[in-house]
Amino acid sequence: MKNFKILSAVALAAALFFSQGLSNAVARDLQHARAQKDLTPALQHSLEDKLSEVADPYFNQQDDLKSKKGKYLDLQMKFEYLPTYGPHNQLVVSCKMGGVEYDLSKPGGTSKGLATGVLKYLVFTYALEGKNWVQVAKPKWESQDLGVAGAQKMREGLAKGEKRKAAIEKTMQTRQAASAAAAAAQKAADRSSH
Repeated sequence: MKNFKILSAVALAAALFFSQGLSNAVARDLQHARAQKDLTPALQHSLEDKLSEVADPYFNQQDDLKSKKGKYLDLQMKFEYLPTYGPHNQLVVSCKMGGVEYDLSKPGGTSKGLATGVLKYLVFTYALEGKNWVQVAKPKWESQDLGVAGAQKMREGLAKGEKRKAAIEKTMQTRQAASAAAAAAQKAADRSSH
């Protein structure tokens, strides 16, 4: 019976000790759980303004590479935002924009060039200090090589896209020509009725 009382006392003391530590841990976790995980539209808009300023040189660089008829990236001005919270609940956002790599020096490509099967991403990292976005780290490039099979799928998709675009343009031209002919016929009919 004495061993049972001692064992009960130890269990009670352990429960009280761990429950106090657990409640402090839960309280700290709840403090961070209240942090917003998505950017509000206003914050996203202000970050987009900042990024449009700093991204321009990278677009110009790719345009220069394209004009030299070599490898270049078809960068898209579309960002993926990955918000996190650092010390003191400071909002830190990694912003990724990317594009497909093309090679204009290789035959067999489309008007954009031959898809190499490589995707490249440029990552910008900013923290919100007050109402201003401040650069936390220099922009860095990341790449993903999809291999030969991935490159072939990209090329097939691009070729289909260009065929579709050409068909749409042809349809639009046909419609415009028909509309112009109908308007000319209507004018001629109006003149003959006077």
